[in-house]
Amino acid sequence: MYLFSKDGILSIVAHRTQPDMLMVRSVAREDIARYWPKAKIIEMSEADYRFRTEVAARIAHAVAAIDYDKVKPIAGKARSHTFFQVWDTMMALQDATQ
Repeated sequence: MYLFSKDGILSIVAHRTQPDMLMVRSVAREDIARYWPKAKIIEMSEADYRFRTEVAARIAHAVAAIDYDKVKPIAGKARSHTFFQVWDTMMALQDATQ
């Protein structure tokens, strides 16, 4: 699952060796640190998502705290282009499936 939020972009997947855990991955260390400031963040320079941490909580809290009705405007200047590219790609998929 991908999570695009004002606090970062995360990839959340099942942990490969611990079935009761989730692995949170990101291309930016600070995206993980914003959600889990005390988490041990692992850096894997050869991985597709360079930064990772093991967690199983706080996603529900982050979702419950959503207080905006559009993501792109709150992304901030540093991320607005990336968010627009994702939106544009999704719109192309939507057009292709009609």
